Amino acid sequence: MAESPNSAKSGYHHGNLKSAMIDAADTIICEHGIEGFSLREAARRAGVSIGAPAHHFGSAKGLLTEVALLGYGSLGEYLNAVVASDDARRDLRDLAQAYVRFAITHTGRFRLMFRPDLVDRDDPRYSEASRQALTGLATAIARGAPAGADAMGELFVVWSSMHGMANLAVDGKAKYLFGGADADRFASEILPGLLETAWPFGRP
Repeated sequence: MAESPNSAKSGYHHGNLKSAMIDAADTIICEHGIEGFSLREAARRAGVSIGAPAHHFGSAKGLLTEVALLGYGSLGEYLNAVVASDDARRDLRDLAQAYVRFAITHTGRFRLMFRPDLVDRDDPRYSEASRQALTGLATAIARGAPAGADAMGELFVVWSSMHGMANLAVDGKAKYLFGGADADRFASEILPGLLETAWPFGRP
């Protein structure tokens, strides 16, 4: 079940309008998904005029980029909580579980982070946030790769697999494949066994 971020219902206080707007947008996306977001609703929740978001963020994309940055921060926390061991395959499985758990817990942020139509990928902070979140994952993938393997190719294949699992979980596909299991049950009871027996593919 997705966690709700700190509510912005208390509105704009002490001149901290930017933070209030980001909190409001994050809360809306958490509660109603990207489709439920609007600048008008974010302004209402933050207790400011409808023109305030445009003044501080330029556009809806500017505000949503701020939420996407929060998403990468959260993803990094989940991945960095996985302690490296001397077993590269086990580390990758643990990272995959952390990645899927992040997507389930912060579904709104997860969906937003990878939407180039909604976030500004040219913002240098976006690239930096992505790099910081995924550096540990890239290192673990490199450790588990066969000798002489192309590093970017390995990263692409393994990350694609993790991301696909996460997308299928948050899209509710697990319940059709695994006896009605919801996303939480899939992540806690089913995914660990699948990873243990069938992933990552092609590793010695």
